[in-house]
Amino acid sequence: MTYTTIAVEKRNHIGLLFLNRPQVLNALSEEMSQELLHCLAAAATDDDLRVLILSGKGRAFSAGADLSMFKRRFEAYRESGQSANAARVELPRAFIGFPKPIIAAINGPAVGFGATVPLNCDIRIASSQARISFAFARVGVTPEFGSSYFLPRLIGHAKAAELVFTARMIDAQEALEIGLVNKVVAPEALLAEAEALAAQIAQMPAGAVREAKKLLRHGGHSTIEQVLEYEALVFQSATQTQAHYDAVLRTMEELSKKKK
Repeated sequence: MTYTTIAVEKRNHIGLLFLNRPQVLNALSEEMSQELLHCLAAAATDDDLRVLILSGKGRAFSAGADLSMFKRRFEAYRESGQSANAARVELPRAFIGFPKPIIAAINGPAVGFGATVPLNCDIRIASSQARISFAFARVGVTPEFGSSYFLPRLIGHAKAAELVFTARMIDAQEALEIGLVNKVVAPEALLAEAEALAAQIAQMPAGAVREAKKLLRHGGHSTIEQVLEYEALVFQSATQTQAHYDAVLRTMEELSKKKK
């Protein structure tokens, strides 16, 4: 498939996925949604790809949903009474269910969808030029893309309520202070920082990382007893893999060299 609203690169087991509508600040369109779905499905089954980095082309990460799309949907609803596409959940499900780690590299303004899609990623690194707003109330809509689940768990209910109810813009430093992002770096260092972190992850046994991601997702909505049972099951399975055995031998060899 030839992409026109996203751009994809791959090197050293790392995929780079860019939102690529810089002329409209990478606003989400229906075409972009479909291209993201196709790309994520292909990347999920690419055994050579171990980590995915999500960023934006140009000066913005994403300005949110294309307002002209909202306008067309409302006009269609007013004429027909049907809410086509209004409740689609395929794209957030594709991000949430993606089996490999995703690092969001937030390179600039991130509004609406631009603020919520990083919540579906595992790690978030922001440029010091990033600005983030859960701006849904400003255009008379409500949080989406799983943000009402992830945001309170990341930063607490009260702070999530403040950001959602006021739709105010926060800078990268405040995002770091409240735990919304892992790290803030200079704009020119953003992709290099994300790739360095991705390279660290890519060096780990791929199967173990994928299972660890499942465990972290499972732990977010389970009781402690459910977590203990599932952890034990996955841990036992991991100890029976060749990748585990090879990693143990490699680590033992490294430790032996350090002692000499």
